[in-house]
Amino acid sequence: MTFSLLLTTLSMVAAPSSTDADTLTVHTARCITPYSVSRPLSADSVDLSGKAFDTKKLLENNTRVRFNDAAFSGSISKEAVIKTDTTAGCFTVNAMRFALDANQFVKADLHIDGIKDYKLFVDNKPQDDKSLSFTPGRKTLTIVSLSEPSSRDSFNVYLTGKTLEGLSVAAGDKQLYTMDLMLHGDHYYQVSLSPSGRYLVTSYYDKQHSGKNVFRTVLTETATQRVVRRWNAFQSLTWHQTKDLAYITQEGEDGWDLIAYDPQTGDESVFAQNLPMQNFTLSPDGSYLVLSRGQEQPQEKVAGLKRLYNPDDRMPGWRARNALSVYDLKTGREQALNFGPNSAWLSDISADGRRVLFSSSCLNPSRHPFERTSVYEYDVATGKVDTLLRDTVFIAEVKYSPDAKHLLIKASPAAFEGIGSEVAEGQHPNGFDYRLFLFDCQTGLTEPILCEFAPSVERVLWSKGDGQIYFSAADGCNQSLFRLNPSTRQVTRFTLPVSYLEGFAIAQGQRKSPVAVYFGQTGERAREMFVSTLGAERPSARRIGDIDFDRLMADVKLGTCHDWSFKASRGDSIHGFYFLPPDFDATKRYPLIVYYYGGCTPTPKMLEFQYPFQVLAAQGYVVYVCEPSGAIGYGQEFAARHVNTWGQESADDIIEGTKAFIAAHPFINDKKIGCMGASYGGFMTQYLQTRTDLFAAAISHAGISNIASYWGGGYWGYTYGETAQYGSYPWNNPDLYVKQSPLFNSDKIKTPILLLHGTADTNVPTNESQQMFTALRIQGKPVSYVQIDGENHVITDYKKRLAWQNVIFAWFAHWLKDQPLWWNTLYPDDHFGLK
Repeated sequence: MTFSLLLTTLSMVAAPSSTDADTLTVHTARCITPYSVSRPLSADSVDLSGKAFDTKKLLENNTRVRFNDAAFSGSISKEAVIKTDTTAGCFTVNAMRFALDANQFVKADLHIDGIKDYKLFVDNKPQDDKSLSFTPGRKTLTIVSLSEPSSRDSFNVYLTGKTLEGLSVAAGDKQLYTMDLMLHGDHYYQVSLSPSGRYLVTSYYDKQHSGKNVFRTVLTETATQRVVRRWNAFQSLTWHQTKDLAYITQEGEDGWDLIAYDPQTGDESVFAQNLPMQNFTLSPDGSYLVLSRGQEQPQEKVAGLKRLYNPDDRMPGWRARNALSVYDLKTGREQALNFGPNSAWLSDISADGRRVLFSSSCLNPSRHPFERTSVYEYDVATGKVDTLLRDTVFIAEVKYSPDAKHLLIKASPAAFEGIGSEVAEGQHPNGFDYRLFLFDCQTGLTEPILCEFAPSVERVLWSKGDGQIYFSAADGCNQSLFRLNPSTRQVTRFTLPVSYLEGFAIAQGQRKSPVAVYFGQTGERAREMFVSTLGAERPSARRIGDIDFDRLMADVKLGTCHDWSFKASRGDSIHGFYFLPPDFDATKRYPLIVYYYGGCTPTPKMLEFQYPFQVLAAQGYVVYVCEPSGAIGYGQEFAARHVNTWGQESADDIIEGTKAFIAAHPFINDKKIGCMGASYGGFMTQYLQTRTDLFAAAISHAGISNIASYWGGGYWGYTYGETAQYGSYPWNNPDLYVKQSPLFNSDKIKTPILLLHGTADTNVPTNESQQMFTALRIQGKPVSYVQIDGENHVITDYKKRLAWQNVIFAWFAHWLKDQPLWWNTLYPDDHFGLK
């Protein structure tokens, strides 16, 4: 049986014409080599259900050919006729594939003429409706057909629509960067190094199109990247403090079993059996565990009623407490470390294993500051507990020095009566602007060890190998890696090939220039991991890991990212950065989107971010990110501008920065400027519209409209107020709560504003958007409000996140590009309250 693909030179068949329709013809497509299938051997004319065999089953059984990309090695042209296998009972299966690129939202009807029996797939998903919607980016269409022996099937495919502007058949060009490309595929999740640095454990997650994350963990030799062992799941390994020996937990007969694993020999041995099934930390000497055990909440005496103990008692699980105990592996003896109304948490274990450091915090709304932390030391040999710090405010983390003679404390500059404060007179330090302090366990004295240092400390470790302190820090819009010499107080910022550090590990057994493995991003690259020896300020870096970013993005065009700063009217420089669209043309005028947080945390300069700047750039926008006053990472005085201002100086910077950016870049269309932000940034969006008419469209996600109602109603409201409005309450500073609230200034808003909010948001309750929506509708202002069902403060559900993001894209397309089709397709009856 033989057959061939016959390409004919018939004249072009005209598609249906219409005065108000466009037509896009697919002239060529990739195809497989057609193959034949025949009817199955039949013992009867019907099956057990009494149904006769339907040849459509042959088609259904062969649609999975679409997953074999390598099979699409041929090509087929418009009106090419498929010569079928003429043998009786044989049918011909063919599959044709082509891609369509859209640079804006387009609706079109797909016509497949000349093929009788087929199945259509869009991005490999079945598609029954031939009325298609195209969002910016590339879609791949596959047609799997079944031809009878006598058929004259031919390839004749075209699209029609009222307007097909922005839609084209992909012809070898690189595709636009999309949410699909940003989210899916392999990502680095976590890394750890053995004490010598010889072995590396890397955990990956693969984001699939179903939204599921599939984890895997790989143990390799750091130098050669030789794979030693794989796990098809997330596997947590704990390294021995001095030896390249790993401990793995697995479920045993009556509890957890702890397995010692030697990666050099592959040998495994049971280290301990039948351990309590609790979270635990193994001591450095391997003699005991510190168990962390949750305690049940007390039940109400009257069913259906709940008397609140304090304002935070409204939170589910708030009454649960955490208890610590020391479990001796040799004897099974368990010693409780705490009891009472407050939770206790493990802070550290000394390098020799003799002492356990733990802390307990108490939240008391009747005293100021509300939260106070005490730090305790437990002597394993004697059982004695000493209090090292009592009722200390504004501390976040405590660790031992390698010799356990000092404590390394991460805390706000306001801690320890402000001994590390460098803010201006009249300011209060930002509670999230973390610095490092050294506490002498013998004398009880504390001193700051990071002076005149702008970045805000994030993750910190004191290496037991070389005695140096390594930490990551919010370094403006970057996340950088630093080394601090505790003796000289000299700080080294390492220059790495990633500007935003997402994860890192340092070999703590090496006494000089330890090996470090780290992964992160820049504004134009992501999913990259490197190994370096941390000696010089600019260490050499070697790319490692399973992910090849260049291969992933070989068929993708990305925009470029650039730093940009301006001098504010108050005299200092305000930093920022911006993205240009791919194929940028300086002679054109582009709509501009301005993003900001406007609060404590600077916006990271990353390719892959919750608010996808590069995806927006791919849709034809210039995206400007402003890092306004109040953000950490730019020095204490700068961060302290967040306190007791609620947007005043931040808004000044955003407005001035946007105007300066427009003036400096003539390719911006100054009539088409949008802005957006979330949480405090959502508040900033609303507040900005009360201050300026600069923007043509605005988006506020989970924004605060009424500072007083958020202060009393949000889960983080009054405690976050310890930073945002330290010492100010509705009764002693009503002007701050009213005059700075967008709700009380809503009559000044003219900009079309989109309010977005998850219905399960516990941080910023939905009432904050509802109040603003009600106010603007009453006043006849242009506003739309979209809720995301069941989502909290951050939209995490995969499908809902994509839908939420499309709402954002559609809003900006409507107001900044004069392309209302996308929005009108989503919400055809939305008149923004203007009718």
